[in-house]
Amino acid sequence: MSFFAAECPCSARAQHPHSPEVGSPDMSPSPLRGQVLRMYRQILRTARTWEAAEPAQTDEQRLYIRSEAGTLFRRHAGVTDPELVRQYLTEAESRLEMALHYGNPYPRPVNLPPGALAPRDGRPLGRAQRRSRAQSRPVYSRSEDEGSGLDR
Repeated sequence: MSFFAAECPCSARAQHPHSPEVGSPDMSPSPLRGQVLRMYRQILRTARTWEAAEPAQTDEQRLYIRSEAGTLFRRHAGVTDPELVRQYLTEAESRLEMALHYGNPYPRPVNLPPGALAPRDGRPLGRAQRRSRAQSRPVYSRSEDEGSGLDR
């Protein structure tokens, strides 16, 4: 069972197709699973009570928070590496804290050092530029960059 797997609403757990076989190594829950579920519930509670700075945008921002959380948690549902799960938890916590602090649920812009992205005379980025770009990227933007190829 993955770390991000949600509880199934079925009541018959023993014969349920999503439940692990008795005695299988997946029977014991991950120690991080509870933290992941708590974070997901906290994000959904935040979405339910979210008040936008501009009252007309409240519903739109609430929908964004719910859909973004659902998308990212589903995308990482199969992750079983504890270190990677911790990184995703840290990202979720920092994005939630920033949204609450700034009153804006959308990702913050990332400011990279000059020259970190600019190819030189049409040549591809060098190793030092790629390393500088990777180190400059804040933890709250990692999932945003996964699909774009910026993390390579």
